[in-house]
Amino acid sequence: MTQVKMNRRAFLAGSAMAAVSAVGLASCAPSAKSAKTKEASAEVQRVSLDPQAESVDVVVVGAGISGLAACVQASENGQSVIVLEKGGAAGGNGMGTEGIFAVGSTLQKEQGIEISASEIVHTELSESQWRSSGSLWYDLVSKSADNFAWLQKQGMQFSGVVDNYHVGLYNTMHWWKDNAGAVGYVPPMQAAAEANGVEFRFNSPATQLIEEDGKIVGVVVDGKDGEYQIQAKAIILASGGIGANPEYLKETGWTQEKVDEMMIVCSPNVAGDGYRMASEMGAKSFLSDAAIQSFQGVTAFGNDETVPYNSPLNGGNGLVALGPALWVDQDANRFCDESIAVVYNMAANACACLGNKENYAIFDQAFVNGLGLDEHDQAILDKATAGEYPESVFSANSIEELGSHFGLDTAQLAQTVARYNELASAGFDADLGKDASFLAPIQTPPFYIAKIVNNIVVVDGGITTNIRCEALDEELNPIPGLYAVGLDGAMLWRNVYTQNMPGTAVGNQVNTGRNAANAARDYIASL
Repeated sequence: MTQVKMNRRAFLAGSAMAAVSAVGLASCAPSAKSAKTKEASAEVQRVSLDPQAESVDVVVVGAGISGLAACVQASENGQSVIVLEKGGAAGGNGMGTEGIFAVGSTLQKEQGIEISASEIVHTELSESQWRSSGSLWYDLVSKSADNFAWLQKQGMQFSGVVDNYHVGLYNTMHWWKDNAGAVGYVPPMQAAAEANGVEFRFNSPATQLIEEDGKIVGVVVDGKDGEYQIQAKAIILASGGIGANPEYLKETGWTQEKVDEMMIVCSPNVAGDGYRMASEMGAKSFLSDAAIQSFQGVTAFGNDETVPYNSPLNGGNGLVALGPALWVDQDANRFCDESIAVVYNMAANACACLGNKENYAIFDQAFVNGLGLDEHDQAILDKATAGEYPESVFSANSIEELGSHFGLDTAQLAQTVARYNELASAGFDADLGKDASFLAPIQTPPFYIAKIVNNIVVVDGGITTNIRCEALDEELNPIPGLYAVGLDGAMLWRNVYTQNMPGTAVGNQVNTGRNAANAARDYIASL
């Protein structure tokens, strides 16, 4: 059995979640107060604007990566800005980010890194089967060097390292100081905003938009001292998407069963508030096309919470996604190159399981021995296989027993494992093409089966938007005064977050935040 080693990429997957965990946001359960579905939203009683309500040019809903970029840009544009943040501090899921995308930055030039913008755009479009918009990709790429310079001007702190994140096609990743947005981005960006006169109101969720004569003119706030209104000429939604909302997750394609059993790695505040409020105003949903960033997980193993967060049992993707384990579906058939989480796309590998009713990982004692688990993780595994979580993990001395435990076709499972062992012995995956370095026969008892569940991080997209980040109605016309940025309005990816160009998620958040602020400036000037 080949010793399985955690590469840097697998470590990064764990450290990204660890950074979120460090601020008390990891492994959160879905909010018990799930937002209303679109059907229910249609029944929401519209609110009239209180003419005595305080007035401001721009309200930004959310103080994560995109919200901070939006409020700083809007304040630079001369607008008065209030930021409404549901949580008690700025940052949100952005605390766990590691860096930002750029092409043509000063750091790249200093290091002799030359990349053609057309290569980036054409590659992304071709790999997405031309379903994504080239205009949006070109907008991001062409503005990325200026965005980087703008961040430096605001006081953002970078480590100086520029690379391909050990997985991407190009050296576009510019790492934050200490490789964490919690250090390099959030504190200096909040300071820059406050220096420009931006007012932050924490523990103050926006609950409803106010519309008059077809325009968005204000927002209702659930404040510390009760409900109140703010008049605004423009509202920028930057609430972080729908990742912790079980009702909206179903609209992305998950079944109810998968939603019920999934583990969630995100801020509990990411409950689709922006999506719900925009839907109430008639915004077109993008959820059926949204890109899901989700790892595989095993309920019984949980998430690694021990520094340095790279346990081969449950760090990052965990043992089921390290490569050698065999994946089977509800019919006991193999369906995927099981190494994709390590060598291709750790942020979207769970999407390979999306079309299956059930997903399982099969492995043996030789694989477990090769992991070199410490006492803590070995205790977790022992507890799981001792019957503590029979619906999640099971161990037996025969493959047939594994299948029988989860109601799989035992004969088919035995055949699938036998075929996999043939491929491993030959050192060539003639069926699905997995690299030989990840092929290892499953032949040393006891044997294990673990039910794979989704360990969801974020969902890219919810509200349909255009290049100016204007929220669009069902006819793809802008809703005056309403903008959606970051994960609320991400449109670069459709269904799959490719991660070919490292840092593009954060790059998109900063770029859309600035785009929305500038579009709002022009809109306000036209009033």
